[in-house]
Amino acid sequence: MADDMSYCFRHPNGEEPSARANAVLPSFQNQPGFPRDTRQQLAFAEEFIRNNICKSVSISDIANATGVNIRALQRLFRKHHGATPIHVLLNGRIAAAHEIICSGKATSVRELAARLHFSNPGRFSKLYRKTYSVVPSEQIRAHQCMANSRDLPA
Repeated sequence: MADDMSYCFRHPNGEEPSARANAVLPSFQNQPGFPRDTRQQLAFAEEFIRNNICKSVSISDIANATGVNIRALQRLFRKHHGATPIHVLLNGRIAAAHEIICSGKATSVRELAARLHFSNPGRFSKLYRKTYSVVPSEQIRAHQCMANSRDLPA
């Protein structure tokens, strides 16, 4: 089961998350008015979030990995993402859930929510529906039906 989660969130360019916590993402390079230290801090935080999307993570974990205090991290994310680090983490988890469902590896909403560290499956379903305009249980059933129909002899 843990092996299934290694694919759950990839870089925007499709690569697997890097083991290097200090990699600066290419999308932030050479932006005018973006100090190098701030760019690196944001890149470190985003990298940490991507690498830990399927693990239990708190804002203090992100701040510690980034080397800034929590308030500075929140300001940084608000300025560049218009959201808090935890909001970005939740969005990443919802995207990972969508990928897991579409790959046919989800069996239930409760199980998927637990794998992605949502303590409340109802809240997970609500966030998923807000993002994808469909409840995850419907998508899980649809993908299970497609998988079952492929398994039937012709």
